[in-house]
Amino acid sequence: MSLAPEVRTYVTTLELRDAQAVGAGRAYRYLEGRAVPYDTWADIGWYREQHAAKSFAQSTKAGSGKTAPLLLFHDNRSFPIGKAEKWTHDGGLDGLWRLNDSPEAQRAGAAAEAGELLGLSVGFQPIRSAWDYVDDWNPDLGPDHMDSVTRIESRLMEVSLTPTPAFSDAAVEMVRTAYNLQARAAMRAERPTQADAWRADVERLRSEAP
Repeated sequence: MSLAPEVRTYVTTLELRDAQAVGAGRAYRYLEGRAVPYDTWADIGWYREQHAAKSFAQSTKAGSGKTAPLLLFHDNRSFPIGKAEKWTHDGGLDGLWRLNDSPEAQRAGAAAEAGELLGLSVGFQPIRSAWDYVDDWNPDLGPDHMDSVTRIESRLMEVSLTPTPAFSDAAVEMVRTAYNLQARAAMRAERPTQADAWRADVERLRSEAP
């Protein structure tokens, strides 16, 4: 019998960059952000939880998380609004997601840009965990009286956009539009490389030689 994935809601403070108009509207293409901060405690209610550094690394390298879907509100009965294209693990599970052209995805991009959809949340299955149990368990007395668990390795199932944050140190940079991506590509094509600069210097010296 398969286990249902656990869901954890983590922060979002949005820094919106590089959003440009496309005609009369906007076409949102990419979302960047931190889905899970590593080595940071979260109050789950009955216990505390943290994800160890690179605990999602294996899953996002070759497992289910490599191209994990981007959902809205953990609704796995609806079509995804995008999918993961890149992962890094420097301090947290950082992702780059490509948004699709569906009305839901484009509305989500617009809501994020407007500051109305400020959270990232993950659905995962724990693989290896380390528990620490307290003798005087009583969540009403604070974190020192709560059991705690460190997720050493987990299987990433999906990431969702959600308006309910939990971690205050996770950050998201969004939204990248089609217009902006094309402009960046043009700038890179026009920008001279170091090799071009060397060739120009050589040609100049040759022309100045007696």
